[in-house]
Amino acid sequence: MTVNKKLIYKWVFVISIALNIITVGYFIDRKILFAYRRQHQFEQQKWQVLFSTKSDNQEIIFIGTSLTEGFALRSSLNNVHLKNMGFGGAENKDILTNLERIIKRKPPRIFLEAGINDIRDGRDSSLMYNDFVAMCALVKKNSPATKLYVQSVLPTLSNKFNAKIKAYNGKVAAYCRLNQLSYIDMYNYFIQDGRLNALATIDGIHLTPYGYYLWKKQLEPYISISK
Repeated sequence: MTVNKKLIYKWVFVISIALNIITVGYFIDRKILFAYRRQHQFEQQKWQVLFSTKSDNQEIIFIGTSLTEGFALRSSLNNVHLKNMGFGGAENKDILTNLERIIKRKPPRIFLEAGINDIRDGRDSSLMYNDFVAMCALVKKNSPATKLYVQSVLPTLSNKFNAKIKAYNGKVAAYCRLNQLSYIDMYNYFIQDGRLNALATIDGIHLTPYGYYLWKKQLEPYISISK
């Protein structure tokens, strides 16, 4: 029986490639799993820290996405009463769920940042807007004394995203005017030549230290005033 060495070498090569792919895939999956677990543990710790303290008449809670999460609020704004409950990847429906937990504390002030992940993920604009309205209704019903500050969605370097952001911000601003809520227009403050100031972002969405400095300057008047 004649042995076809070329055929054997071919199959050895194919099997080797397949095993390498399986091995790489295994370690990638493990890495993703560990990253997810670390993120979940981090989020759980944030909730534990929040509920390990009692609310007081000076508590100010920021709720939102990774943009809020990455904001060193206390040191930037020099206020120990600020509490950061921003979570990476949170869509409006997730933020609504988080707000349901937070509102039980009846904090004097809440600053809301929401919407960018819905737009980036291609979520239906009517659904994200309905979730926003539900957030406002939740605060009004469960803690009417809480002052809610609604921050607009910041611009990005994507013209496609910005068109959707402007439309969404317009609806949110109109709702705030109609319902006498404080609306903070971050979009136009961050705009340069029709897009997010390039010096303010690391990837077209997330912010650099300069970006957070711009955000801080916009927030200072609202933090310093009495409720």
